[in-house]
Amino acid sequence: MAKRKRRLRYSGPDLTGHVELNPGDKFEISLVGINDAGESTAEIDGAPVEITGGLPGEVVIAEVQKRFPERIAARVVQVLEPAPERVEPECRYFLACSGCQWQHVSYGHQLELKRDRVQREIDKYKCLSPVKVDRTVESAKRLEYRNHGRFTIGKRDSAGQVGYVNAVTRQFLRIEECLLMDKSINETLGLVQDRMHGQTQMSIRVGSNTDSMLVQPRMNMPGLGVVTGEQHYEEEVRGSRFRVAASSFFQVNTGQLSRAVDEVRELLELSGDEVVIDAYCGVGVFAVLIAPYVERVIGIEESASAIEDAKLNSRGISNVEFVEGKTEDALSEWRNTGGGDIDVVLLDPPRVGCHPDVPESVKQLRPRKVLMVSCEPAAMARDLNLLCADGTYKLEIVRPIDMFPQTRHVEAISLLTLEGQTVDGSGR
Repeated sequence: MAKRKRRLRYSGPDLTGHVELNPGDKFEISLVGINDAGESTAEIDGAPVEITGGLPGEVVIAEVQKRFPERIAARVVQVLEPAPERVEPECRYFLACSGCQWQHVSYGHQLELKRDRVQREIDKYKCLSPVKVDRTVESAKRLEYRNHGRFTIGKRDSAGQVGYVNAVTRQFLRIEECLLMDKSINETLGLVQDRMHGQTQMSIRVGSNTDSMLVQPRMNMPGLGVVTGEQHYEEEVRGSRFRVAASSFFQVNTGQLSRAVDEVRELLELSGDEVVIDAYCGVGVFAVLIAPYVERVIGIEESASAIEDAKLNSRGISNVEFVEGKTEDALSEWRNTGGGDIDVVLLDPPRVGCHPDVPESVKQLRPRKVLMVSCEPAAMARDLNLLCADGTYKLEIVRPIDMFPQTRHVEAISLLTLEGQTVDGSGR
């Protein structure tokens, strides 16, 4: 599962006050690196500059968007010396929107950048650094892959309009379509554009493999053919149907979710007699799709709506059960009450990573294998280190999955084995 993470407020010294650049000013600069936010980096008189729309090695004309004490934020307005990895962005809103960081980057290079980002986080920890991160698993769809769109409704002169807010300037941008969204989301967006007076936000979720849709909030829109305020929608993954509540998390790239399920099964090398805990299980996708290949699956999830969905989604599957509660509490209770031996723990935590008690509980349960699915490399590496630093577990494989083409975001799957075990689970 995943949750949004806000950028922490800066409280250090003023690093940019001596530079005579203000919003709207243009300047020439050579780009040096790239940061975890997907922006190119450079310096002006020692002041950090972060530039959207650039690539390391390029010489560009950039325009200042905003000054912060810790950095100057700018965007590329002209490329003087392009990098070989540069391509022409397809979206007319690129850079004005800020939702896509890398539409100007060839897709092959996007995959390399994502792998490199994961490797940087792994390399920060001595016990993890010997592992070389696998190549990023590419997405079959590079546009029109998102099954969930969150939109902002404009105010004052933009009242009733649907769009996005730029992450740096905080300016509202009306949009007619988003190239990352499923076609049915853009069709719905066209129907409601300019008709959203009185609203502040809008969410559209669709089943990429079904005809199901969920539009929030509930609105009175007679004659438009848009049903709003539904509480659930349905999606199909690997032949199984899943109900998803409006408040439940679901991966935004259904095609890559199917691929991730295949990768999980491949890495675990299941023999059919395993007892598996699926922690942070959401609406039960991994639990349901792994169930035919193991003896028993216990899903843990603290969201009441997701647990209700998971129980419905697993009807007729006799070897799956779900526990409502926080993962740290459920794992501790399992251990304290003698719930039995566990062969595999699957961890799919939110963006902030696992609760600090979770790695310790996993180590006490001593499953033969631990598999982690993470959408935040830094949090993933931190949690992997907690599992491996004392020698209890050994990191075997880290495999990035591109759930979010055209953006800096990357999912990754990591496999750990209990020390003294081989990858296939047999003793050394």
